[in-house]
Amino acid sequence: MTEKGERCRQHYQSVYERNQPELSKGRALDESLHHFLDQRPAGKNLSALERAQGLASALFWLDADAVAQSELASLALSRVLHFDNAVSADLLLHIASHNPDTLRWAIRYSKLFERTESPLWLALSAALGGDEWRVFFGVCDRLLDQLKPFDELIARSDKQLEHLSLLELFSYLSVLAYQTFSEDGSDDPSGQQWEVYSRIILRKLQTCPEEDFRLTESRLGQSLKRHLSPIIFPESSATDAARCRENLEWLAVLIAATQERIDYEASIDCFCFDPECRYQLKPGESVIYNQSEAGTERWQRTGRKSDLLWHYWMNRAVHEFALSGMAEQIIGSPENHELNQLAFIKAVRSQLQLQQIYGLDDRVSLNDGSQVQLHHLLLASELTSVFFQKEFIQPFQSHLRESGVLAQALGRLAMNGLLAGENRFPLTWSEEQEKIRKITGWTVCDEHPKGSADSAKAILTFWTSDFKALSQQLKQQPRMPAPRLYEQPFYKIGRYSFQFPWVGAQQNNLTAALNNLRRVNARRADMQTETQRVELALAESLRQRGFAVVVGYQPLATEEDDAGEVDLICHQDGVLLLLEAKSGYIRSSRHEVWLHRTNILRKAAWQLRRKQVAVLSALMTDQDLRARLGYHGQQPEADLRAWIVDTSIELDGQSVDGFRVVSREALEVIMRNEKRLLRPVDQLDEEGRDSLFPEGFTAGRFVVVVESDELWRGIC
Repeated sequence: MTEKGERCRQHYQSVYERNQPELSKGRALDESLHHFLDQRPAGKNLSALERAQGLASALFWLDADAVAQSELASLALSRVLHFDNAVSADLLLHIASHNPDTLRWAIRYSKLFERTESPLWLALSAALGGDEWRVFFGVCDRLLDQLKPFDELIARSDKQLEHLSLLELFSYLSVLAYQTFSEDGSDDPSGQQWEVYSRIILRKLQTCPEEDFRLTESRLGQSLKRHLSPIIFPESSATDAARCRENLEWLAVLIAATQERIDYEASIDCFCFDPECRYQLKPGESVIYNQSEAGTERWQRTGRKSDLLWHYWMNRAVHEFALSGMAEQIIGSPENHELNQLAFIKAVRSQLQLQQIYGLDDRVSLNDGSQVQLHHLLLASELTSVFFQKEFIQPFQSHLRESGVLAQALGRLAMNGLLAGENRFPLTWSEEQEKIRKITGWTVCDEHPKGSADSAKAILTFWTSDFKALSQQLKQQPRMPAPRLYEQPFYKIGRYSFQFPWVGAQQNNLTAALNNLRRVNARRADMQTETQRVELALAESLRQRGFAVVVGYQPLATEEDDAGEVDLICHQDGVLLLLEAKSGYIRSSRHEVWLHRTNILRKAAWQLRRKQVAVLSALMTDQDLRARLGYHGQQPEADLRAWIVDTSIELDGQSVDGFRVVSREALEVIMRNEKRLLRPVDQLDEEGRDSLFPEGFTAGRFVVVVESDELWRGIC
């Protein structure tokens, strides 16, 4: 144990002992574990390993009752198990003996069983016996055994395709990607197929040589002539066509094996993170199964809520569009007017949502210091989707219906493009200046009636993933988060910018923009300002409904605790609301939702519990706060509701550590009394039928609507 590790141990032990007289052992332990999970004690000189070593050395792990009563013991222990040298095997064996379920869940959360050579895993496997541990180890082994055939196929396919450059791999991948647009293919814009392609590309980026990024016009032409033309143009030589066909076949094997592996990884994630997941070792039966369908039903309900909210923002955007006067104007060429108009409305929809819910400004600042109008950023993305859908996907589908052969349909699409002087290959490319020239026309505004090349360049920068830089980063940190295909759909290789029409035509442009900002560029300088705007916009919406709102209240620190700044305290007619606002990105998997719940929302609930104590005290003693809120009650604990307001929808209506999670979007619909706008535009009804406040808005009714999930009743 280092000196820093000992300092951490003392901190966790003291938090536990300080809380134990007033709280149960389990609650006192959870208080200490919250500190660990939130990287406390603070300090840049303290590493995650030193905190883990300090926690693992604390004496409270030897108290079986405290560990059994703790809700966070497995989660905290799982963070310790990420390191092979943070905890002793002896302590783990002690926990296995006295709190076996705690250790088993810690192993599941940490995926320790995937590190088959870990000294900790080997020690546990060798030392632990009995039926329960035998079944557990057997299930872990079986889950990993199911991956082996696919890993072998992936390795063989990679070997057969390793001679291909990055660009050549792009060519073959683009051809096969068009299969999803065949009439019997699955149109999957949600991204499951894209996840497969993305993983293949990222694995290539980890191994491809520097030479792949030195792309000249000559090398580009030669590569396409050898690896794309023989597939889509029949006049190519038989030898070239046979070689390309073999590459395609091996890539198809790689895609199928990668897809299967990802599917099995989802099963492992279920085992690791789903509290409904149970396991067994019975001949002929699956090793894992769900105790109930509650988790699946919640996930499906989240999807339905997202669809309804999509209608909501589209309906608001149509209204905004009509008020703007744009409805009477021709947008672009007359033949493209309707599609361009829809793209404009979608851009308005995304802008409304990003500004009202996520706190974005009219302009977005980029890492290079440049700025671009948010509307232009979104409009360019929507118009790109329109362009790829109209000029690539629809003609391809028409050719495919006529010929019935994928390669012939792609060949006709490409040939018609060549005859018209346009690139209609399965992937597109151009140099930066050409790309900027094309985007400039989409930045027309009062300030720049002919468009702005600077804005166009900023748009291109925002949407671009520099594959050379990404390759270098992945080689140094293979597990680093990387942009998904749709989050930065322009791919820079050398001096060329590439796009996949099959991504651009289908992507959800709102999700792409938000996740580009919040997931890929999570450390942007504007993040704090946007978070403040989220709180201010929520406060303004509540004020418009008659609430008195105090933003950023700072309770007095006590010897026991400093609760920190309170996001929002609200009052109306004796109803008090204490709100903790959280803003993030749009998640696409149950694992991401689990991480959000156990990290961001767990911390929010912990903060809210401490703030609730401080605010209840202040509501009795701070006369200035009472005056600002217009609150005259004497029993604030009976009047107060404490909610976590989260920009994500996945945990809307659920409880985290006793606190209700409310979707910020759901609150928006409720406060504006616009449940009717959750319907498709052609199904809109009169306002009265769906009114959430038929007797008029009151704070009491507002609380009932929120806490009863009435917004979704009858439609979700």
